Amino acid sequence: MTSISTRTPEGGTAPPEIPPASIAVLTVGVADMLQQAADLPQPGSVFIYDHQCVSVQFAKEQASVRAITRWALRFGSVVTSNPHQGKSGPETWCRADFDYFGIAVTAYAHIPAAPASI
Repeated sequence: MTSISTRTPEGGTAPPEIPPASIAVLTVGVADMLQQAADLPQPGSVFIYDHQCVSVQFAKEQASVRAITRWALRFGSVVTSNPHQGKSGPETWCRADFDYFGIAVTAYAHIPAAPASI
């Protein structure tokens, strides 16, 4: 039987850290993620950052809540929402954070609050 230890022996050295992926590698990962989500509502913008994370931004409309929820369900996340004061008035910030093969992904939208009904 083979045994694999994940502990560093006393006096041993830890294995080297994996270097961060380049923007080119992240772009390939994002393209794969978008292909896997081809049947979901698509974001209006995708931002790729050199610190190993990606943001996908959805439109400033109520339908984006459902879109982000579908992305959260597909990629194993939950949707959170928080009220904020935006430049044009109150907004609800909706987001889902998940990991896609080591890439931190945030799907989000800033949705203007609906007028209060009396």
